[in-house]
Amino acid sequence: MSSLLQRLPAPPAAKKQAAPSHEVRTLIDDLIAEQKTLQTPIARYSDYHDREPDLAPHYRTLIPLSKPGEGEQYAFEVSLDRCTGCKACVSACHSLNGLDDDEAWRDVGMIHGGRKTPGWQQTITTACHHCEDPGCMNGCPVGAYEKDPDTGIVRHLDDQCIGCSYCILKCPFDVPKYSKKRGIVRKCDMCHQRLAEGEAPACVQACPTEAIRIVKVAVSKEPKAESSKKESISTIPAPRFLPGAPDPSITRPTTRYVGRDVPESAVAADRENLVPEHAHWPLVLMLMLTQAGVGLLAGGLGNTAATLAAAGLFFAGMGASVLHLGQPLKAWRFFLGLRTSWLSREILAFSMFAPIPIVVAALPFLPDFPFKDLITVAATRSVLPIGLIAVFTSVMIYHDTHRASWRFSITAARFFGTVATFGTLGLLLAKPSAWSMLFFAAAVIAKMIPELRIIRLADDRNAEWSTDLHTARLQRGPLNTSLDGRFLIAFTAIAVALVNPWAALPLLLISELFERQLFFQSVYAPKMPGSFGPKRHH
Repeated sequence: MSSLLQRLPAPPAAKKQAAPSHEVRTLIDDLIAEQKTLQTPIARYSDYHDREPDLAPHYRTLIPLSKPGEGEQYAFEVSLDRCTGCKACVSACHSLNGLDDDEAWRDVGMIHGGRKTPGWQQTITTACHHCEDPGCMNGCPVGAYEKDPDTGIVRHLDDQCIGCSYCILKCPFDVPKYSKKRGIVRKCDMCHQRLAEGEAPACVQACPTEAIRIVKVAVSKEPKAESSKKESISTIPAPRFLPGAPDPSITRPTTRYVGRDVPESAVAADRENLVPEHAHWPLVLMLMLTQAGVGLLAGGLGNTAATLAAAGLFFAGMGASVLHLGQPLKAWRFFLGLRTSWLSREILAFSMFAPIPIVVAALPFLPDFPFKDLITVAATRSVLPIGLIAVFTSVMIYHDTHRASWRFSITAARFFGTVATFGTLGLLLAKPSAWSMLFFAAAVIAKMIPELRIIRLADDRNAEWSTDLHTARLQRGPLNTSLDGRFLIAFTAIAVALVNPWAALPLLLISELFERQLFFQSVYAPKMPGSFGPKRHH
């Protein structure tokens, strides 16, 4: 082969053209020449590291060297024009803090310009915003959070946590993360131990483009709830935070995004992903069964079988609630959050209601004794008021998360609607009549009307994005089987009740189980632009 190639004739030499006497350089020529001298951020960082092996003095330029003064706190500052989305910050945070394989305290996502500026995009690195009015701390029922009075850093106290995950629902930025291995929630603490020694946090030190630094920012001296007693909080203008991120007025995050103007129309790149949220099955069972128990007990008074069934449903729901806790043996400390946490108030309210089903169910089997009639009257008359108060605290738990899909009108209609449907079924069991059957059918249908109004939005293909539209498309898409089952079984329960009301009870329970599953899985959960997969809740 080599001898054959040697015998082949050489190609004709190209004729040289005379160079022009005056070379004309264009903008393209200049850009190509400049490109030959450019280095990637990693290459520049490597060169700098080679020249200066001890980078400690350099890293100290990225953090304040003195504690915040009065009316100040530490905060992250992110230079958008420097962030390349390399995720070095994520890796460093994970390594330094010894996180689980599926655990991350810092995320990198993307926002784009939306319909008005479709060609605009930007990578976003986010961690805990160490808010002025932290929702996680206010919602925790056991005081497992604290905000350092000197630095403003919001810390999670791992040894106090019961793993209820309510802080995850309360945080509009999806910052706290549940550790299934430990049964508790954990979060970013700005590497406060390193800051105390004059060292930069892991994410700050690892970023090759110095896109993250720690700064001191001015904060309000008063909590949001006390900042104005005469003016509604909703009328106070929200500070500019980051277009495409959740509403900053909820918790007042302190992170500063600088270096590049973000269009007001910018949205998270994963906003329209139809990924169902976590079902939270213990909460599904707890809410559905306790509300069914309250309703059936109130409507079925006088019917021993209905009373016993109601007590059984209620305590089955209370038992299911324990399964949602990663550290249930610490739940006795719930009273620590009574001042700020609706979860603490729910635990107290249901604890006050719990003796009532026992007393009402046991009285018919007890012999006469002094004050039996008085106890009977007191127990039966307290079922509805105390039961409704307990259900109200459940409504407020989800309304207080500021998720539009769980706003008060929707959540109250669902929760009190469950009480009403089982209450009318209890009435049908205790006092069968055409009227009680009519009340039962009307209650079941009335409860489904708001749900039907939401899913109708999915039919409008040209509708502007909204949280309700997102919920509707989830229910008509990935969750359509549960949606069909919910309505089909509900109407079947009405038909069966005409023949045998007791046979309608399990059908109604299954229908409400589907409804509560949809309540959790089809909610639009606000979060910072991050990963495109489902959120990792337990």
